[in-house]
Amino acid sequence: MTDTTERSDRTLPAEGVGGDGDGRRLAYLFISPLLVAFVLFYLWPALNTLVGSLFRWSLLSPWNIARPDTWDFVGVQNYVDTLTSGRFWNAVVNTLIWLVVFPVMVTVMSMLVSILIWQVPRGGALFRTAFILPMTISLAAAGVIWTFMYDPDFGVLTRFVEWAGLGFAVDWGPLTFQTADWLSNPGVIDLGFTQIRFVNLSLIVAGFWAFTGFGVITFTAGLTAVPDELVEAAKVDGARTGQMIRHILIPQLRGPMTIVATISVIFALRTFDVVWVITQGGPAQDSEVLAVLLWKQAFVFLDSPQAGLATAVAIIMSVVLIGGAWPYLRGMTRVAR
Repeated sequence: MTDTTERSDRTLPAEGVGGDGDGRRLAYLFISPLLVAFVLFYLWPALNTLVGSLFRWSLLSPWNIARPDTWDFVGVQNYVDTLTSGRFWNAVVNTLIWLVVFPVMVTVMSMLVSILIWQVPRGGALFRTAFILPMTISLAAAGVIWTFMYDPDFGVLTRFVEWAGLGFAVDWGPLTFQTADWLSNPGVIDLGFTQIRFVNLSLIVAGFWAFTGFGVITFTAGLTAVPDELVEAAKVDGARTGQMIRHILIPQLRGPMTIVATISVIFALRTFDVVWVITQGGPAQDSEVLAVLLWKQAFVFLDSPQAGLATAVAIIMSVVLIGGAWPYLRGMTRVAR
């Protein structure tokens, strides 16, 4: 009896290994269409863009891997020209303004709004809907709406400033600001080595209005996971509202906070629609971000050999984007495991 049991135990691992092997092959069979789509529509275009950034070409005479006789190989010269261009670094500064201000605004404001709605006994759904509705329209449409809001002649914001008597201007050396000309010259901070132009803040407000609903949804979902017993215990212990938010709610919302901040950084880095519709990167290049610079280099002059420069900008943006999204991707990988 003992020998029979031992023999059956010895055969189990072999059968299990065979079953696992068949299961893996079946799993690969099921995901193979997704892998093919990934290679064709993501990996190959990405590699094509990377290689294309090493050549000089235009959209009317594009770089083609199948036609080596038309290649104009320049190596890393596109990257050198890009990284030594004052226009590129101007776009970097404008993009950095988005990367700093936009994620902070979205994360902080949407979290506070979600907590306030969470504490409202009635009408919470109505308030959430008010913040989520802007997400139902395209960013281009949001840009059109805020173009009318900022219009110097009949814009709602301009009329409100006049009605409320809030019109003023300040000139404190390196800082200038005025409550008018929202899209042309609202003000600037001169840091010596660069300038922070407030026209970018006008555009960030428009992007914040269109995107904050995502943060409200994410934080609201996180608040539903907060244990009621923990909140009730804090109330019994006499915790005030500020103490409850600081010591209970915010620690419980670290996961949603990471998600909102990371997605906001990605949105800020690749923002194009709002900027292009409202200012097209102007006035001059005061609001030209990297995505707008890329588009202009690639499409404004179709016969100009600047598409290679545009692909170099795209590669640089992709590297920064992956670096910014890495905390979120690493967190998602840990959850999957």
